[in-house]
Amino acid sequence: MYTLFLLLLVISALVLPAQEQDGPQLPIILEHADSMVGIGPTETGIREFLGNVRFVQGNVTVTCDRAVHSVSTNQADFYGRVAVRQGNVIINAPYLSYNGATHLGIAPRGIKVLEGASAITARHGTYSTTSHIATFADSVVAVDDSVQIWADTLVYDRDADTTFASGSVFVSDVLGTFWIAGDRAFRDVNVGLMRMWGSAASWQWDSTDAGDTIYVAADTLIVNRALGKSSYVAISRAELIRGGVSARSDSMNYSSMTERFDLRGHPILWSDSLLLIADTIVALVPGRKLHSVLGMSHALLISQTDTLFPDRFDQISGDQILLSISEDTVRRLTSTGNAQSITFRAEATRPEGLAKVAADTIRAMFHAGQLSDVYWLGGIEGEHHPEPVVAGRAQEYRLLGFVWRTDRPTIRPLAKPFAIPVVRVGSEK
Repeated sequence: MYTLFLLLLVISALVLPAQEQDGPQLPIILEHADSMVGIGPTETGIREFLGNVRFVQGNVTVTCDRAVHSVSTNQADFYGRVAVRQGNVIINAPYLSYNGATHLGIAPRGIKVLEGASAITARHGTYSTTSHIATFADSVVAVDDSVQIWADTLVYDRDADTTFASGSVFVSDVLGTFWIAGDRAFRDVNVGLMRMWGSAASWQWDSTDAGDTIYVAADTLIVNRALGKSSYVAISRAELIRGGVSARSDSMNYSSMTERFDLRGHPILWSDSLLLIADTIVALVPGRKLHSVLGMSHALLISQTDTLFPDRFDQISGDQILLSISEDTVRRLTSTGNAQSITFRAEATRPEGLAKVAADTIRAMFHAGQLSDVYWLGGIEGEHHPEPVVAGRAQEYRLLGFVWRTDRPTIRPLAKPFAIPVVRVGSEK
């Protein structure tokens, strides 16, 4: 889409001396003007073209209501219904100016660039014929066959085919099912890469799953959608939410090839009233449905047993803890390797002490997000602590690594980006 700005080279040809241009140039032909006025000598004067002005160079056509060429200042200005056309590419603006001394083309009153289904609109645009960098500012919207971008400012490097956007950046796919937002974004279409940073967040709606949302946020998000595959990297203060499951970690990786999220760096995961801590947490999401969660190394699952006794927590630890999940709810647990458990007991609303057990493997079932049945398998060692011993001392019964976190992430609302601006291309004489 962005190779469009080669067309501004045609405008530069109107004002650059032939020896300053690269290679042989096609002649610029004035096909029509209702009138032409010349002021001053040929070498330093001003030439003004009025009414239905039409220039042609090769397969490029420039039309406008009025054009002024100042030889002394090496500048050309085009006014009113300016249109630059080459094939199916069109640039529209109420006013375009090109300065041969600075090599800058400027559209300060709005610009609209079209190429088939691709378009860029903005209230201000500039292009350098030396650096080949185009800058759009104020209510920028860029659309192509794969993404839509909204930003305060967008800078396109034609040589590198990269885009940098800043200031309230929003990016969506063409269907509007995937959105990513942040303060700044970098896009490299050569490798299918989008990097968003500064309070970055993404929202993905699964149309096949009753509109459930996968939400990922971090200081920096990197999205790669090359070759029909997708991967996400969330760096620094990463957050993940899917249904009733949410998580935090220092970093987070996802790949559609492996269909898994890897959470590293102090990861913590919540599901209903359960909390999982481990050195690494892996969430398997085949078909983008949460299937299981694996806590690896120093894994600890904590469940708040009863709101009447907020200091009492059921706990299961092990070298690994595997949670089997259905409909975003934990159904089963398996803890292996140095497995231990602390479970508080109660009869109706009356506490009945706790059991502390170690085993080779611990398996547990859950009902409505609460621990129900627990099974200890192999090498079992256990002890019972009656209620008179436990009462008032529940906080002393904690497995190694215990921490209860209440800073569960929530989905940040997606603020709708501004509407596509209307670029008026009417008379601007």
